[in-house]
Amino acid sequence: MGLGEILSLLCAFLWAIAVIYYKKAGDHFNAYEMNLFKSVFVFALMVPTVIIADQLFTTTQNFNYLHVSGFLIPEIKVSDLLIILSSGFVGIMLADMFYLRALQIIGASLTGITGSLYSPFVVGFSLLFLGEVLTIWQYLGMIMVLSGVILVGYRKKSLDIKHPPIKGFVYAVLAVLFTALGIVMIKPISNEVPFFWLILIRSFGGMVAMMVYGLILKKSLAVFHVVKKKGGKWLIVGAFIGQYVSMMVWVAGYKYTSASIASILNETASIFILLMSWLMLGEKINTKKIIGVCITMSGVALVLLLD
Repeated sequence: MGLGEILSLLCAFLWAIAVIYYKKAGDHFNAYEMNLFKSVFVFALMVPTVIIADQLFTTTQNFNYLHVSGFLIPEIKVSDLLIILSSGFVGIMLADMFYLRALQIIGASLTGITGSLYSPFVVGFSLLFLGEVLTIWQYLGMIMVLSGVILVGYRKKSLDIKHPPIKGFVYAVLAVLFTALGIVMIKPISNEVPFFWLILIRSFGGMVAMMVYGLILKKSLAVFHVVKKKGGKWLIVGAFIGQYVSMMVWVAGYKYTSASIASILNETASIFILLMSWLMLGEKINTKKIIGVCITMSGVALVLLLD
């Protein structure tokens, strides 16, 4: 197991922890407030992160830097800059917009199950645009991972809508598609741009897109009031772990292994969420879920052993 595979599994684990905090914060904030705060919060954290990283690592990186008003700015091709900003727009703003709309129409359970299309989309985009090809056994491992995730996440009795509108599924599929496309877009240039600058620029693209979206809908752009409100601490911790830390780990995972392998390992987040919900929220685990976990872990082992 290489560094990329370890980071992809770590990302899934971190996201699972963040989801628990988001569940608690969701009792006090609407989805727009949470997403706008996350975007601004992560960008604000990335600015000092980039400054510190540049001071520590510029001498060991093979990148050209310019001195601008006392700051080190990497030389980035305009085409690469546009790709990174577009990745933020596609993978953060558009993906979140369709995801939230899907939640409103078909609910969390069906939206979550549709999310299992993430790795097939990444594998497909990687085949088309990156030329990545999996072995037959790794495809089998992917199918096992998806089967386990669906088995764990599907709860027939919890569905509130007997005949969910088809457009809800369309929105959910688009959310997953744009998330997958957003990460595959930056894979080819992940070695051409300093890592932390890539995250900063991508976060900036997503933040600006979210603000424009809010202006179009005439929503408030205030974000820091959430700190004082009840549940604010849950949102801050969730954003720190689930957006700031896990985004860096997520992108790094794709940098150091194939996008196809990384996406399959990212699917294990659903399993970690199940375990975290059991440990931290006291949610019950039944036989069906245990079987789903075993199938998923077997699929992960198959993917890793034959990588």
